[in-house]
Amino acid sequence: MKSKTAATLLIILFILGLTAPVLPVMGQIGSQIEQIFPSSATGAVGTAVNIIGSIDTANGQYKIFFGNTLVVTANAQGSAANAGFYVPENPAGTYTITLQDVTINSNATKDFTLTVSYSVAPNIPTAPLQLQEGNSMSLNVSVTGGQPSAAYTANITVTLPTPLSTNYSRLVTLPSSNSKGTTVAQITFPDNAFEPSGALTNYAGTYQLYFNLSQSLALNSFTVGFTELSQYHRGQTAKINAIGYQPNDTATVNVKSIDSGATLYSTDVTPTNAGIVAAQWAVPTNAAIGIYTITITTRNTVKTVPDIQNVTVPGYPLKVTVTDLSNRPVADVLVDAFDTTTNKTYDATSNVEGNASVNLESGQATLTAYWNGLRVGQTAITVVGEGTFDLKCELGDLKIIIKDQNGLLIPSVNLGISYSYLTTKDNQSRSGSTTGQTDASGTYSLNSTPPGITYSINASVYGVVFNGGNSTVSDLPVQAVSEITIFCPARTLTFNVVDYNGNPISNARFSMLEVTAGIFYGTNTNSDGSVTLRTTLGRYTARVYAGSVLLNETLIDAFTDKQLTIQCALYNLQVNVKIVDYFGQAVPNANVKLVGADGTTQTQMAKPDGTTSFNGVIGGNVQITAYLSEGDDYYEATNVNVASSTTVQVQMGRYVSLGGLIVQTSFLITFMAILLTIVVFLVFELYIRRKTKPKKAAIVEKAVSK
Repeated sequence: MKSKTAATLLIILFILGLTAPVLPVMGQIGSQIEQIFPSSATGAVGTAVNIIGSIDTANGQYKIFFGNTLVVTANAQGSAANAGFYVPENPAGTYTITLQDVTINSNATKDFTLTVSYSVAPNIPTAPLQLQEGNSMSLNVSVTGGQPSAAYTANITVTLPTPLSTNYSRLVTLPSSNSKGTTVAQITFPDNAFEPSGALTNYAGTYQLYFNLSQSLALNSFTVGFTELSQYHRGQTAKINAIGYQPNDTATVNVKSIDSGATLYSTDVTPTNAGIVAAQWAVPTNAAIGIYTITITTRNTVKTVPDIQNVTVPGYPLKVTVTDLSNRPVADVLVDAFDTTTNKTYDATSNVEGNASVNLESGQATLTAYWNGLRVGQTAITVVGEGTFDLKCELGDLKIIIKDQNGLLIPSVNLGISYSYLTTKDNQSRSGSTTGQTDASGTYSLNSTPPGITYSINASVYGVVFNGGNSTVSDLPVQAVSEITIFCPARTLTFNVVDYNGNPISNARFSMLEVTAGIFYGTNTNSDGSVTLRTTLGRYTARVYAGSVLLNETLIDAFTDKQLTIQCALYNLQVNVKIVDYFGQAVPNANVKLVGADGTTQTQMAKPDGTTSFNGVIGGNVQITAYLSEGDDYYEATNVNVASSTTVQVQMGRYVSLGGLIVQTSFLITFMAILLTIVVFLVFELYIRRKTKPKKAAIVEKAVSK
């Protein structure tokens, strides 16, 4: 019973397997988030997050949610989704990042942990402005990712520059956080709320900021100087205002170049009653781009943190656009910017858009362009501020044209171009090389290349250089385009075209087609079966035709003068035909028709031995037909691919040859069947008679005895 139940269950499962629907197999089912950055999937409010994933809908719209907040709406590139966003303001916790395929409402999710963030940030002037000694500033104290409606207290510490490193702290009670866990407070430094008393910004240097120093919840810094700006240009005045000095002392203000070590300015100043050293330094009109150190020293007392500050003379950013004689941008050109005031040179290299960026201070300058060390352009400029300047270079296009003896343009010619010259920049011998290939119009352009240097051009096809005698070009004119023409030489080729037996084939159609360039030559062989052509150097497919029949195709390298023999093994063949009957015996006097591959028809009558021969046959697909007489409704035909002289047998199965007499096979079979029937009947009759004769004899003998 159990075995029957198991068998029944197996049958049911088998039927269900056959009838179950077959689901289509897809490359992906649903949205996918492949990667998330940061890889830890952790961050505070404002953290940059990048999502890489995919959706099913090609080029479809997708959305990204952080929790319930929509942060991205975009379209996929194919099926790929790649987008970034900043973590929105929310309380700390675990949030779901959702990638949604909008079209089919398919979602993929990843968890992200939002952490609490603490911050203390100074409100300082925008560079190059800077905070000067003795000034105060506001500090923004904030908490993001906190709990809603929570109270937070911050202990803000400011540490003075070394070697003092004195800490001043203030306890700050922040407002109750909002519904997204954010709270912000603003305080001033220095003020009387900091302890111990005496907080100040009287020292030049870097001040450290801490949010709860003992816990290191947040760290920041700001810089104090004694000039208004951190950088100046020529002709501008640096206003120095340093505090914290004794009124009756003497202070020396000194400005020195870090690059050269030279002192540009030095003066003695008596501090004011408030202990302020005030001075002005007018940046010289010949000041070089660089960093300058300003120091303030006194004779009698030493400031705990010495007043030492760097300022920069940065120069104005200039964009130099490098172009050739065709006004095209040129890449990789070295631009030397020479400051005529300081005799200093600053350089930059042009990018693919022809732009080079360089800084120069106000005044006169010279821009010089160098192509691989060769000077190709120069212009004088006046700098008064940021600007854009054009630098035209003596660079043109070298257009190389390849022709044959008939003026035909030759494509796909390989060019090896080398050049040599003496550099202008450092008077050194230099060389270089490049390669190219002529296009469909038989030309190649070497763009943005200088004149006045020597070029060596090797033109070749199939690895054979053909312009050894005219390969050097020098002293190209200064113009946008210079053209040189290189002629591809010709070679004399003589062909002797012969048939299968080695006999000349006259008036055969002969053609040659260059494999790459497409140059074509066509003619007919003369009475001697030969043809002579003057062909452009190259590799050709040579073909011989008889009418429309291709007799021979061969590949010819025309790199030297040569004489060749082309044998057309399909031409002038002998085809022997033997006609046989149903039993393979010769059928005499049958008509035989042969149609050659070129359509030529020949008809002959078979000899008594059933054979015949056809001469001058063009090989290929040949048709042979055999029949007894014209108008006969029965014939035998066969198609034979003839590649050489051969013998073909055609069987006429409808006939039988009897001693030269041709009868139909069906008639012979009928006759033989009748004859066989008669023989069988006679044999049977004889058998019956012999069997009944002994019985009659016995009856007679019995009668006599009675």
